[in-house]
Parts: sequence; C-alpha cells; structure tokens
Amino acid sequence: MPSIYKIFKGIILINFTLFHISSANPSALILECALTTTKPTSPLETIPIPPINAGNTQLSSPIMTLAHIAVGRGIQNYTCTGPGAAPVAIGAVATLYDATSLAYVSGNCLHQVPPRAVYLPLPPPTFTHTPKLGPLPFLGHHFFDAAGTPVFDLSPKKSILFAEKKSSIKAPLGANKGPAETGAVDWLFLTDKGGTYTSVGLSQVYRVVTAGGVGPTCLGAGVETVEYAAEYWFYK
Repeated sequence: MPSIYKIFKGIILINFTLFHISSANPSALILECALTTTKPTSPLETIPIPPINAGNTQLSSPIMTLAHIAVGRGIQNYTCTGPGAAPVAIGAVATLYDATSLAYVSGNCLHQVPPRAVYLPLPPPTFTHTPKLGPLPFLGHHFFDAAGTPVFDLSPKKSILFAEKKSSIKAPLGANKGPAETGAVDWLFLTDKGGTYTSVGLSQVYRVVTAGGVGPTCLGAGVETVEYAAEYWFYK
C-alpha cells in the first residue's frame, strides 16, 4: 500500500513523464491527462489492476498481492534459419523503470507510456548503469539466463523472479507495432519457476500493454533483434 507521499509523487510524475516522453519523441502526440490539484480521496483504498483483457481473450485475474509496476524498454531476440523462415523467439533484454506511483494515480496515463517509450533511445546494455525513463526511476533488469529462463532482477527492491510462462494472449488490435512495424508481442502471465531456482519477494508477473517486439521476416540465417516496450505488473 503506497504512502500519501507516493500518491502525490505519482501525480507529479504524470506531468513530468508525459511531457518528457512526448517532447523527446517528435512523432508522439502530446498526452493529455486530467490532473487533480486537490488531495486524492481514493487511491489509498484502490489497488490498481492490470489490463488483462485484450479483446476476445484475457489472462487470468491476479489473486496475489501487488508488489511493483514497471515499464520495460528493451529488445526481443529471434533466430532465423534462412530466408523466409519463421523467426523463433530466443529471449529478451530490457531495463525496468518503476511506475508504481504513476499507476496508483492514473492507470490511463500509465497505459500511454509504453507506446511512446518504444520510440525513445534504448537504455545502455549494462548492469552497472541505472538510468531513468524521464522521471521514472530504475527498478531492475529483465533477461534470460543460459538455460532460457526469464529473469526479473529488481535489485533496488532486493527481489528477483525466475519465471516460466503460464499463459499468453495476442495483443489487442490496434496495439502499437513499434519502430520496426512488425507488431506488438503477446501479453503474458508468468509465475515462479521453482525447482532449482529460488525467487525472492516475487511470485508472478504480467506483461501487458505491449508495443513492438514481434519477430521480423527472416531475410537470412542469424539473430534478429526487435525493439519493444511493455508494462510489467509484479505480485508477491
């Protein structure tokens, strides 16, 4: 449950986040959100819920406790066996930015961030640098380990999730196709993998509101990368 400080911080973040992302991307429309100048009356009692319905299908509803909400910005990786072959997903690398406060104040504003963020420059591919996405602070990294397990390392929160996919649905019609114009990757529900892996502080994550990331048409053999952005909703 966020503090009053975090709620007001979220209100301020709406102004700064949308201005920064809109002005940094000339092709993006200026985002307009109605902001209250009075004390919020309900955010402390209202827990944000991820948009799990993508049209005709939906992901399972969350039943655990919401921990963090992030905007991820990075690349999806694919391998091609030759011209005309179907690209095969082999993982992803993304930097995660803390959007929890923003989500508590305005989910609608949060959902406008990934379609704009996907056009911003990619973060440096390093685990020692902690950049921001506008005013959104660094939250962690998403990557796949050598065994192909998706990892969400939220080091500032001393939490980590070793995950496995439980279900997926196609992104909604009209979802942002990304800079490569290949389409928006699926929405996902992932849970703790368990076994030889030990997650800390996290048990589930939803990937929703995706922009870009679908594999390209294979023109030859090799590895292809496609830029994407998405929301990640973490539960404990």
